[in-house]
Amino acid sequence: MPSDWAGRASWPRWIRSRTKAGHPGLLPVLILVVYLAWSSAGGAARQATGPVYVAGIVVDFGDGRVSYALVPFTEETISGVELLRRSGLSLLSVEFGGMGEGICAIEETGCDLSTCRARLCQTGDPDSPFWQYVRHGGDGEWQSAPLGASSSRVEDGDVDGWFWTDTAPGAAGVTLETIASETGVALENYRSTTDPEPVMATVGDSENDDLIDRGDVVAGITAIIGVAAIGGLLVLRSRRGASR
Repeated sequence: MPSDWAGRASWPRWIRSRTKAGHPGLLPVLILVVYLAWSSAGGAARQATGPVYVAGIVVDFGDGRVSYALVPFTEETISGVELLRRSGLSLLSVEFGGMGEGICAIEETGCDLSTCRARLCQTGDPDSPFWQYVRHGGDGEWQSAPLGASSSRVEDGDVDGWFWTDTAPGAAGVTLETIASETGVALENYRSTTDPEPVMATVGDSENDDLIDRGDVVAGITAIIGVAAIGGLLVLRSRRGASR
């Protein structure tokens, strides 16, 4: 018996059934090769996906509303701006070249692009608010980020804060567990989920008019049209009266 046939008894039956009279069956061998290649590629793809990291965001709008978000990502680190962008909150920002990206408005709280580009939403009033970026520190308090959100390095378990205010944020820092509780998510289950999506919850009610309110804009336009229409009718009546 040839040496290469010594282990034939241990081969799978579907291969042995095709290897008679010393002529190995090519089809089963090809199928086996394709299967092994597919399995190897699938394992490599799963390994390339890697672990899922989770960071948190707290957004204080300065009007009684606070949004909490859990954001998953697969990179080892991402920037604070990218974390905010992936949270699902609507965002208006402006580029400052090498200085990074400035945040103008979050969920319509903030300022327009021209004001943002000039002074990052600040006016001549020393009490004018702007979006301040802070990070949760090891001491449990918010810490400033001098390099800004574009240059920050957010890692697994980190928490970022955004505050629409003219003063330094005074509230205590928030942990990832607190954010999970506010969003109604079991953190460990969320981490083990395949391809988790960002989750976000907003608590509190608005108490002022720092919003760029689309409804107010529409109402204003409607009022202008109404005034113009009334003015047109008055002019038309006066002309008719004069013609008589």
